[in-house]
Amino acid sequence: MPKLYLPTIMRPNAGGRSTVQLSGETVSELMHNLVAEYPNVKGQLLDADGHVQRHINVYVNDEDIRSLSGENTALTDRDEIMVLPAMAGG
Repeated sequence: MPKLYLPTIMRPNAGGRSTVQLSGETVSELMHNLVAEYPNVKGQLLDADGHVQRHINVYVNDEDIRSLSGENTALTDRDEIMVLPAMAGG
């Protein structure tokens, strides 16, 4: 199963876990499986339409999904997915 790394800000809503292994053939399916397992993550991760929020960056094996197939990026059991909220400030 793909390995998903969660940012510190989401960990309290995911049972304190920094990584989870979930099934999913695409990034979208994996994210929805994460929300099914840990419903409190939904507000931090998905928008009202069920898509990854714009300020959340998702990487599959160190490649931004925006340069791949977005949420439709296919996953394999060996993939590592990292979720990072965008940083802002000054």
